[in-house]
Amino acid sequence: MTKRYYILIAFILSLVSLVLNPAERGRGMLLAARISDILILLLLGGQLISGFRAAQYRRQWVIRNITLTAATLLYAGVLAFLLSSDISSERHLYLNLIVYIARSFYLLYRSFENVKSLEDALRKFNERPARSIILTFLAIASAGTLLLMLPFTTADGKGLAFIDSLFTSTSAVCVTGLIVVDTATVFSTAGKVIILALVQTGGLGIMIVTYFSMFFLRRRITIEEKKRLSFVISDNDMTGIVSMLKKIIYLTFIIEGTGAVLLFTGFGRHYGYSLQTVFLSVFHSVSAFCNAGFSLFSDSLEGFIDKPLIIFTVSILIILGGLSFAVIFNIKDVLDPRSGTFKLSLNTKVVLSWTAVLLAGGFIFFYSAEHSNCLRSSSTPVQYLSAFFQSVTLRTAGFNSVPFSALQNGTLTVMCLFMFVGAASGSTAGGIKINTLAVITAYLKSMVTNSPKVTILHYQLSKTRILRAFTVFTYGITAVLTGIAALALTHTEPLVNILFEAVSAFGTVGLSTGFTSRLNSFGKLVIICLMFNGRLGPLTILSTFSGKREKSGVEYPQGDILIG
Repeated sequence: MTKRYYILIAFILSLVSLVLNPAERGRGMLLAARISDILILLLLGGQLISGFRAAQYRRQWVIRNITLTAATLLYAGVLAFLLSSDISSERHLYLNLIVYIARSFYLLYRSFENVKSLEDALRKFNERPARSIILTFLAIASAGTLLLMLPFTTADGKGLAFIDSLFTSTSAVCVTGLIVVDTATVFSTAGKVIILALVQTGGLGIMIVTYFSMFFLRRRITIEEKKRLSFVISDNDMTGIVSMLKKIIYLTFIIEGTGAVLLFTGFGRHYGYSLQTVFLSVFHSVSAFCNAGFSLFSDSLEGFIDKPLIIFTVSILIILGGLSFAVIFNIKDVLDPRSGTFKLSLNTKVVLSWTAVLLAGGFIFFYSAEHSNCLRSSSTPVQYLSAFFQSVTLRTAGFNSVPFSALQNGTLTVMCLFMFVGAASGSTAGGIKINTLAVITAYLKSMVTNSPKVTILHYQLSKTRILRAFTVFTYGITAVLTGIAALALTHTEPLVNILFEAVSAFGTVGLSTGFTSRLNSFGKLVIICLMFNGRLGPLTILSTFSGKREKSGVEYPQGDILIG
């Protein structure tokens, strides 16, 4: 491992160590602190060993690093004593606190001492857009975690526990909506504003928000930054990337503002027209357009099951957020005769057609499966409205107007298929994306018809696009199955609930049967990883591990494997 990676890991661990306060007696916090201690010790030991082996004059190296060596040995000795002592003793508690303070300041000192190395490490890590995206998501999620632990963010003035804060922050940044604490009652106004900011930042894309702020500072965007932006919005054309960025921000504010006005009208009929109603409207408009699913009502939107204005407004916001900016702009250009664009692109046609198919299919299925179950006490118009809304919210939005704990197992299982697909590529939604589903379906159709070409709407697809689609699908299946196995081994919950929770997390949907509130610490970490993977996307994650393509003149003999 090179020095820049040691510096990066040291900096991350220094921040984590500030959060893990072992003065708290909770066994979960103590276990996390011990794991952090062991990782820090391994890191320091690795630095010493690699530095000693690389040194040309080892005696001089030992003299120059005598302080670090002594500190590492002392750290190891104290840690060994802590691991062997009784955690319930007062002596153990005080020693824990001393180690906590000492390691935090020591690691921060080491990080700032090597600030140039840290900058170099970040610059090397940011050479690829995918790595930049991952790093910025981690940074924002970490900042949100620290903020939500502060006392003023919760109604009781105590702040959230670390694991709950990390879960909530990740869920907001990944626009998922899964919650381990009730957003409506646990958080103060300041905490709700922080969640709203995390949702907006995560929904738009952290880099879009970052680079848009540069316009106010009159700073030019470099070629490297344009490359990252084009990766974020899934647009290979970098010539108009700056104007596209402006249009994305303006369109977002227009849609969310219009949605907030409509919701203000709907909420105002029930809660009065006040500043609190304004905040309710803005919060739910942003949450809906970003497909986040966070709600300031403990039962989500179940209380508005028969309120068409609210349900339809949220539905339209969800659908618009799931179409992607590229599709919306293409439709706008076609409708505007001055744009010079006279037909929809293939991507737009695919997204619109598959969106219609999935919405109609979800509506028909949900109504057929639940009209005599959870919907039987509602009137026919309300049943239609509820079935439509749940079909829309399965597109990774996370709101619900009916209690999901009352749904049949068969309904929950089929709903997992819709959540796994999600919405369009480049949108605020998650899942493997309907674009991927369209490509896979086209490929399977060519296999069934024995066609040599894979086509969609009379357009031929390249081999690269097909391979990417199957890569995304395979990665998604693998991530979900891994999450299901991890949750099933550590929880006694019914398998259908575990399946639903895992798919909901990976698809960044945010719907739950109630299992989220019963997750243990390990289960929360599993869901956090699934949300993170689902929001960033398989291609972004895999791109960080891909090396540079090496040219080779070697050709291997063709092999044959039996299939089927």
